[in-house]
Amino acid sequence: MQNKRVVVLGAGFAGLQAVRVLSGQPGVEVVLVDQNNYHLFQPLLYQVATAGLEAPQIAFPVRAYLRGRPNVRFLLGKAEGADLKDRVLWVEGQPLPYDYLIAGTGSRTHDFGLPGVAQYGLGLKTLDEALRIRDRILSACEEAERTQDPKRRQALLTFVVVGGGPTGVELAGALGELRRHVIARDYPSLHLSEVRIVLVEGAAHLLEAFKPTSRAYAQRFLERLGVELQLGQRVVEVTPQGVRLHSGAFIPSHNVIWSAGVSGQPIPGLPTTRGQRVATTPELFLPEHPSVYVVGDLNYLEGQNGRPYPQVAPTAMQQGAWAARNILRALREEPQLPFRYKDRGSMVTLGRSHAIAEVGPLRIHGLPAWVAWLGVHLYHLVGLRNRLMVFSNWAYSYLTYDFAVRVMHHRHSFAEQEGPSPQVLS
Repeated sequence: MQNKRVVVLGAGFAGLQAVRVLSGQPGVEVVLVDQNNYHLFQPLLYQVATAGLEAPQIAFPVRAYLRGRPNVRFLLGKAEGADLKDRVLWVEGQPLPYDYLIAGTGSRTHDFGLPGVAQYGLGLKTLDEALRIRDRILSACEEAERTQDPKRRQALLTFVVVGGGPTGVELAGALGELRRHVIARDYPSLHLSEVRIVLVEGAAHLLEAFKPTSRAYAQRFLERLGVELQLGQRVVEVTPQGVRLHSGAFIPSHNVIWSAGVSGQPIPGLPTTRGQRVATTPELFLPEHPSVYVVGDLNYLEGQNGRPYPQVAPTAMQQGAWAARNILRALREEPQLPFRYKDRGSMVTLGRSHAIAEVGPLRIHGLPAWVAWLGVHLYHLVGLRNRLMVFSNWAYSYLTYDFAVRVMHHRHSFAEQEGPSPQVLS
């Protein structure tokens, strides 16, 4: 009997877990499709953006991952759409027929339709975006040393992070450490009081998914680190000059990093619902197309609390493996099982020796949580070489109070007209 072809779209956390389950299974041919030839460990992107890690240290070649998996092959290309009726995935103009499709294309930055965010805000979902942020940070410091205009200097040295979720908090903490330990030494002519790290969050507190004690710990640490918290403040516009808040106040800045939300990243042919995500049955397939499974950030499935499952790596990993097992059950003509999410806890690193972690009723703060955060991320990072390189960089930074990768790939040119608005939030 001819092998059944399972096409896995996306080499993210969900896609790799699906491949792991399906590899070596008799009667199954697997084709993994991605527009990049690497798997990206997104939880550490913010460290690439803040000069703590180099890009290849959190990316692993897909073909290296597939070694020793004879029934799996890789196709490099951008998916342009899916014909669900004829079971065909179109990849750069070429048809790729499938018997089963697992779509895990991930998410992208969500601008909520606010003016200027897409044009002037800096997202943090890809390696290119992380490197762009790093170049902007270093270029801004270099330009600030050159300019004699105090207002321009102020805008260059103000770094605004929008969004008080885990990504925004981790990024703001890393920028605070960069300000304290690196900028102070590399740029002696810049006074630390000139370098502002501003974290803007529309809610009254940070880290909505965490308990009040953890939120309070994070807030206290960031404030001690010198991060300015603008809580209960919604951004209504991003301009080349900075960020305007709903209160009418304006923060002059040439470096606005947007981490306020994400939406799904579907391909044409997949029916979407809220947040550009794709609704599925509890078994993770499309109700009208049981051969199509949707997993990870792209999936919209509500849990027992009535809310969709969070768009985080643990969800993607569990759904990728679950969808693959359900396909194997379908091939054996066995009933498929509804997805059950196992909450293994949440953790956020804040800075040197400080983090928060929540596992069930357990609340861990400070150094123990930080050590746990390091261990969990090293464990899930793909590739022994990457683990060793990341660990060595972390050890170097911890021992020397230095960020090791202060390399500017492309110098950003700040236009002279990027001057601050006269309505300034002090």
